[in-house]
Amino acid sequence: MSTASHQPFLATETVAAPSAPGEQEQITALAGTLVLEYGLHPAEITRIPEGTATDNFFIVDQTGRRHFGKVYRTRKSLDRDLASVELSEYAADGGVATARAARTREHELIATQGPLPLSLWSYVPHTATGEGGLRGARWAAVGAALGRLHSRLAAHPAAAPTLKPGAAVCDVATARDSYEGLIRAFQSKPRLGEFEAWSLQATRERQARFGGVDRILASLPPLTVQILHGDLSGPNVLFKDDDAAAFVDFRPP
Repeated sequence: MSTASHQPFLATETVAAPSAPGEQEQITALAGTLVLEYGLHPAEITRIPEGTATDNFFIVDQTGRRHFGKVYRTRKSLDRDLASVELSEYAADGGVATARAARTREHELIATQGPLPLSLWSYVPHTATGEGGLRGARWAAVGAALGRLHSRLAAHPAAAPTLKPGAAVCDVATARDSYEGLIRAFQSKPRLGEFEAWSLQATRERQARFGGVDRILASLPPLTVQILHGDLSGPNVLFKDDDAAAFVDFRPP
């Protein structure tokens, strides 16, 4: 699901009509997949402009019911995509607030037999994302909802929670080498563009903080390692007023 400014499940947003080259052909193929795989006859399909790894669509069927469609751009990683959907469903089965994936006619979570690989999701109406930061009562709402999410994922059969040294959460030596290599690459260029100059400055500022990272890691107690959401960021948390309505866009466990 999108991690940009437009959230697929945000009912109050206006999504763009087809305009990009090939977009109408994609929508036609999507409509065919919906009929073939889900027995769903769409009355309206509108492209949601943003999407990082998928092409996202707002769908209204002939009964007026709303859906969110995720079209996968490649079939090469569908095993991982399926694992992500399964993790979301596992959370939902445990009472965690999240969107639900629809099953195809063959009871699959991802449609693979039609023109486009697709997952179809319930639409969470009247929500806004947490992008831009939390405020007021939303802090407590997210904390309580995350507690339920982590409690559920702690029981996931793929991996039981374990304790590991806190210092192991970050490989400082490897990170430092990466930053130094990036700085050398920038410095070797005869001329830097505006964005590259900003990137070099930002990299140097972050490199200067590694001493503080070492001190923080050395002070950490043992930490619990367990399966998590995988991409928990503001755009992937939906709110109804100050209540956490849903976590979306899980990553594989």
